[in-house]
Amino acid sequence: MTFQSQIQRSSSYQSVAKESRVLAADPYELVAVLFEELRETLNMMIECARRQDDARLFQYRAKSLAILNGLDESLNFEVAGDLAQTLHIIYNEAAKRIQIDNKESCVERVESAREMIHEIEKAWSAIAPFH
Repeated sequence: MTFQSQIQRSSSYQSVAKESRVLAADPYELVAVLFEELRETLNMMIECARRQDDARLFQYRAKSLAILNGLDESLNFEVAGDLAQTLHIIYNEAAKRIQIDNKESCVERVESAREMIHEIEKAWSAIAPFH
């Protein structure tokens, strides 16, 4: 078995594990999965930017923006009120930082977006077990 096929097999196993986790998850766990996936995707964006791998950078950017959009669309403004509005603003700001096409500051902007989201992820992890 070649190294490349081992990587592909490992990736397949990880994909099945994530899919199984999502299928068994309740809404709180689904949001936790989205935060985790977003963090991993932002990390990959940073690595691609450092390696100047523009093709993959754009791929991970699209995935990050899709996840942010999913998180934003899941907000319940009627129930959460000001909190939902604040999260909406943060998600939009993170998306703006990810979208700017300035290669010199790409890593710094994505790192700042990742930090913003990480703070929300930590708070979510702290409250999610109590749902």
